[in-house]
Amino acid sequence: MFTPKYFNVHWYGPYVTEEAGNLTDPNLVLYMICGTHGMYGKNVPLYIGKTIRSITQRLKEHDWINREPDPVQIYAAAISKPFLAWDELKNEYAYPAPENQIIEEIESLIIFAHQPVYNTRSKGGRQSLDHDFVVFNTGRRSTLLPEVSSMYWYG
Repeated sequence: MFTPKYFNVHWYGPYVTEEAGNLTDPNLVLYMICGTHGMYGKNVPLYIGKTIRSITQRLKEHDWINREPDPVQIYAAAISKPFLAWDELKNEYAYPAPENQIIEEIESLIIFAHQPVYNTRSKGGRQSLDHDFVVFNTGRRSTLLPEVSSMYWYG
């Protein structure tokens, strides 16, 4: 039986690489690098990851960024607490960071649903999840799907 937890992943951006250094809010737990891909087009997700280390540090670890044909754009996101109705969130987007397991499962679901070119982990999906999820991508989400769920993508 599908009994999901609902989460809002609110995206901010886009930022150029130099501006991303100013993203120091510890509640921004995911980041996305968008750019041009010869087959998929412009401003598509190239990489999605967690910000365990700072976004600046993570960007330095992606040496492929300098080889991209066009400048990349950076997005960062906060994840809401689980909710059942939108009015529980009170239009707030400054969510405190959830526990790491939730971040990892949501990251994995978003990666599996979108298959970013430079992600290697999570593209095959997870064999099992501890929870059923419905994730809403809101805010400045670029070309991410507005909604993804573990039932649709892993079910």
